[in-house]
Amino acid sequence: MKKLLLLLFISTTVNLWAQSYSDSIYHFELTETSCPVFSLYRVARYPGAPDNVTYGYGFFLRGMWHPGRLLSVGFMSGYIFFANDKLNEDHGTSASLSAIPLQVVVSMQANSWEIGIGMGSFLLMSTINSGTTAYGTRSELALTFFTTYFFNISKDIYIGPELRASYLSFRGIYSLMPSFNIRYNILYY
Repeated sequence: MKKLLLLLFISTTVNLWAQSYSDSIYHFELTETSCPVFSLYRVARYPGAPDNVTYGYGFFLRGMWHPGRLLSVGFMSGYIFFANDKLNEDHGTSASLSAIPLQVVVSMQANSWEIGIGMGSFLLMSTINSGTTAYGTRSELALTFFTTYFFNISKDIYIGPELRASYLSFRGIYSLMPSFNIRYNILYY
């Protein structure tokens, strides 16, 4: 009987300890991300393009709500610069492509790791310069996958690397983004 009571006490204590500070409190967090962007295009960006790979940059902001569980939900937006192509050197014609992601994000955090997916649209913005400037926009469905490892700097500030990949369905743009994050826990309740 003593062994059973001791086992019950230990399992209760371990169970209470497992429901630690981060798993038992509701909180909001804000994550800022900056990264280079390496993109591969399924079809040529324009007729006669020398290759289907471009290099750009991106900045993102992700707001997440943690409802006292491992799973969290939120929104992500930002800015991605995909490409700037010189179409005709003689006439000074160039074209650029950038995007603003507007996505709902679902992620899971455990032991300083976070893995998640963003689902929604990218607002693609293209610009063509040829003496005059023409602008165009288009909304496109996209998925963004990410995994992050965070290092604790203080109680409410974390930094860490992130690997992010996105896929824009209509244009067939695959992007890989090795990123750097700063995460702030902005509200507890």
